[in-house]
Amino acid sequence: MSDDSSARQAGLAHVATASFVASRVVPTGGFAVALAGGVALARVGQQAGARVGYGASLAAMLQAVAVMGPLRVGIPLTQALSAPLLGRMHARGASLAAALAACVAIRLLDQLATTLFYIWIVAGGVDAYAATYDALTGNIPGIPQGASAALVATALVLTAWTLFASTVQVLVYRAALTAWPPPAAASAASMPPRGGVAGASTAPPEPGDAAASPAPPSGSGAAAASSARAPAERADDGPGIRRYDPRAVAAAASVAFVALLVSTAWIVLGALACWLALAWVTARADREPLRAGVALGALLALGALIFGLVGGIGVELTLQRTVRVTLLVLVATWLRAAAGEAGLREVFRRALHRVRRLAPMAEAAVVLERLGATGALATSARALVATVRHVPRRPQLLAGAVLGWIAVQAARFVPPRGAHEAQLRLRARDVVLVVAVTAAAAAAGVVSA
Repeated sequence: MSDDSSARQAGLAHVATASFVASRVVPTGGFAVALAGGVALARVGQQAGARVGYGASLAAMLQAVAVMGPLRVGIPLTQALSAPLLGRMHARGASLAAALAACVAIRLLDQLATTLFYIWIVAGGVDAYAATYDALTGNIPGIPQGASAALVATALVLTAWTLFASTVQVLVYRAALTAWPPPAAASAASMPPRGGVAGASTAPPEPGDAAASPAPPSGSGAAAASSARAPAERADDGPGIRRYDPRAVAAAASVAFVALLVSTAWIVLGALACWLALAWVTARADREPLRAGVALGALLALGALIFGLVGGIGVELTLQRTVRVTLLVLVATWLRAAAGEAGLREVFRRALHRVRRLAPMAEAAVVLERLGATGALATSARALVATVRHVPRRPQLLAGAVLGWIAVQAARFVPPRGAHEAQLRLRARDVVLVVAVTAAAAAAGVVSA
């Protein structure tokens, strides 16, 4: 990709990131919030093709995970998987029926995988899931009972939601791509008016935002200044705070996650719970992700408890599955808290460079590097609130306002100059972290076998 092209893709990926993060924050309506991000990625697919579109989509998802961690990542995932293809199909003049069929196929596969994971991990298996279904519908005349009936009913609900959500998604994408503001209009709208800031936002500019980027110096030193590398981000996030190396954090979390998926034995759960407690204490972790992680863990644990008790799988197995789902959420929360935003982004950046020969990993690496720090996300979010604050609550008017916000924020986003590489250094404590969780999982697995 050329510099101008990659800058445009980075602007649209920035908008997608802001939308996807917001969709995971709101308690309800995540699908509607993520539509804006899907539109931005569909625009990339329309302009640059599916390969570049999926690169931008992957970069936006990784950036969103770096900001929030992996919790609730499934909310925007379907749009990230389908938007670039739908944008490319629109550019090629595909029919509405063809676009709808593609969206339905992708969404159905994603929903099926998510549902099976939920039945297996949270509900405690098909038997417990079916028993809970029978308990809830047993007093309703004419409702079939049993495992087959439970699975068929679930499939019908998933199909109905898939058809509805896919129809909305395709129609919104096609309308937005057809009515996309011309570049001149978007560029003019992105210029700060007198007494205000572009996008109807009065918030101060942030790093990575066009208004925050200083003008290049004049004179013979301009070229050198513009090509200079940006200051490296510190994985430790400041003096006196010594984080674990984020690569070690990612490796340790992966080992713990796999061990929890494989076994619910008390010895395994106990060993990993002890390791996680020590890892929290020694990680100098961020506190911001903890509240959301605890809330989601409590919600899923309650679901596992209800499914187990109502489904009659036994008190002990119910408690084991409840503890397991809680630990899974806490491990995911610890991953983001211990690695930090800059650390996770650096892990993703290095991983993409290792596999950059695979499509569309090279495109994703370019866009992710252009996204840089995420301070501009808050500015874009405030601009959206200011944009829709006084718009009448009618779908067509709201859709037009949001489309204008997407175009303006993508046009005014300026990638940070130079590469932002976190300083990573493996130390003995990082090796101990990974060895400890691997030994705990292996020893506990041997004992329980």
